[in-house]
Amino acid sequence: MTPIGIVITVFRGGCQVVSEDQVCDLKLIGRHAQQGLSLAVGDEISFDPEKEIVLERLPRRTRLRRLRRRSEQVIAANMDQLAVVASFLEPSFRPGAIDRFLLAAHAGGLEPILIVNKLDLLKGEPLPEEVRVYERILPVFTLCARTGKGLPPLREKLRGVRTVLAGHSGVGKSTLLNALEPELRLETGEVTSMKKGRHTTSRAIWIRLAGDAVVVDTPGLREIGTGPVDPDLLDEVYPDVARFASDCRFRDCRHDREPECSVRAATERGELPPARLVSFQRLIAEIDAERRDSSQAR
Repeated sequence: MTPIGIVITVFRGGCQVVSEDQVCDLKLIGRHAQQGLSLAVGDEISFDPEKEIVLERLPRRTRLRRLRRRSEQVIAANMDQLAVVASFLEPSFRPGAIDRFLLAAHAGGLEPILIVNKLDLLKGEPLPEEVRVYERILPVFTLCARTGKGLPPLREKLRGVRTVLAGHSGVGKSTLLNALEPELRLETGEVTSMKKGRHTTSRAIWIRLAGDAVVVDTPGLREIGTGPVDPDLLDEVYPDVARFASDCRFRDCRHDREPECSVRAATERGELPPARLVSFQRLIAEIDAERRDSSQAR
């Protein structure tokens, strides 16, 4: 029977896989090498253990992609959930960037969760509204990786599933992983004087934690992009907007200048934070632009 392995590292011309608790390096040869078979951490592949070569990549159940106008890069495959890691400060909380990651999660079939690190920087102040709004639409874990405060609920959420971590540099992903599994001793990055993080992870890595949890740490992403995705996916990213949108006069309302827009009316009544509408409008404008560019390139 042909063995099946899970890709845990990708390198030029091949990959490293784990199969039945054994780790081995495999090469890409023949048509796979010539055609540049795209592999990502989490891919399941069949292989020849004697020749140490990749035979076939199995169909992907889910995927986290970095989307570009005319191409895509799969960062991780066959994951169960995407944990978007952000921070309250240093670097500052960026709802627009978070929403792009949530869109990528829904586009790839992953369940999104949000981890907001550096709770200690709030110094006892209540959670900002820009963070609390996410508590109404997806699981949110507020914590301090440095002190360990807030880690137990996250550990339980990670138990028994495969999770890919994504987020901007400097939010503390490596510090978080070290807190979850101190023996890892991953390098952590300081935040520069410009308040942007220093990259400390150069490639996606597969990490097995206690409780049968698997975490894939990704390179610090400055952007995930939108790509020409289905704009209906925005209902998943903005369920609070979608709740009011069902009462708009026009089914394809962009909640901009259209008459009888229930979403704009909700913001005027104070039932929907204006920042959520602004974020929605920016993201749907990006999607529209990507779809136009994609159509013109054909």
